[in-house]
Amino acid sequence: MKSHYRSLEKHILEDLKKKFVLLSGPRQVGKTTLAHSIIDTNKGVYLNFDDSEDREEILLKRYVHHSWVCLDEFHKFSRWKSHVKGVYDKFSKTLHVLLTGSARLDVYQKSGDSLLGRYYLHHLHPLTLGELNFAIIPCIPAFESLFQHQPVTISGFDELLRFGGFPEPFYLQSEVEHRRWSNMRRTLLMKEDLRELTEVKLLSLAEHLMMLLPERVGSLFSARSLAEIIQVSAPTILHWMDLFSRLFIVYKLLPYSKGVGRSLHKQPKYYFWDWSQVKDDGARFENFVASHLFKAAQQWTDLGLENVDLQFIRDRDGREVDFLLLKDSCPWFLVECKTAETSISHSLAFYSNKLNIPGIQILQKKGIFRIQGNLMVVSADRWLAHIS
Repeated sequence: MKSHYRSLEKHILEDLKKKFVLLSGPRQVGKTTLAHSIIDTNKGVYLNFDDSEDREEILLKRYVHHSWVCLDEFHKFSRWKSHVKGVYDKFSKTLHVLLTGSARLDVYQKSGDSLLGRYYLHHLHPLTLGELNFAIIPCIPAFESLFQHQPVTISGFDELLRFGGFPEPFYLQSEVEHRRWSNMRRTLLMKEDLRELTEVKLLSLAEHLMMLLPERVGSLFSARSLAEIIQVSAPTILHWMDLFSRLFIVYKLLPYSKGVGRSLHKQPKYYFWDWSQVKDDGARFENFVASHLFKAAQQWTDLGLENVDLQFIRDRDGREVDFLLLKDSCPWFLVECKTAETSISHSLAFYSNKLNIPGIQILQKKGIFRIQGNLMVVSADRWLAHIS
């Protein structure tokens, strides 16, 4: 399969004409490739802080004489923010700078942000059905379009579900190469990125935690039960999960509780950025859907289209809906995942009625489309492509 144009590219180009841009995302999701495409198109200069010659060029600020510049891995310079702030304040009228790197760009921009007002932040996600088929970021859907039947044939569903959305294993589509890539990426994340981000003395135990997470995808997260298995404290488990989130290994969804009687208030659920690491078919499909919704919510928010958040619902009576999309903190629509079952979930119907919002049941099985009042049952390969 041939590599594909990334739908975020035109938005980054537009933002670079106004401010500097920080591009954040998981390791090996395609940030450097995207940066080269943007910078090369504008006859700019790409500099990598890991390269000794490029590092000298960066630290001495020789790059400011160019118009378009990418600084890759610059977060490894401890004073990168003050450096960029000074450059922006002096040269922003003629200089367009794209900063790319690991999760740490995203981590550090959240606290003590001296760059406030000088940059736009974008997140590059793994490939999804919409990006593969339409190469655009979809607009915020209106109520009516949520329930539209999409007759267009959508390609890549089976391949994405099997190999994940990271470009290299997806385009190679080889079980052997996928396994080799997964092993290498896990080693880099644990032995290099985690060690650089913090002083984790018990790396082998942190790796043990990461190996236990795929079988817990979509379940309520219990730090206490994992602490008993690994023989560390519950706060240590929570600290490691925070680090995994910062490194884009997993992302966390919180329970929605406003107006939901007997709701859960604290226990989150975690999903993998690389859903191909989840072995159970049902859990992998749920993670696949979660990642499409999470990507849509984050990109709509990054672009300023709407403030969209992704949560879930679970009450103490056992009623649960996998996902709830919120727009400006207000419930927007519900999504429930099923592999093949077409009868509408009782919990989905209950909360759709209680919150007075649409409910959508997404199936892994193909060829399904049915509307019943405020509820819809639809195949994932058709519906998800028009969200993300």
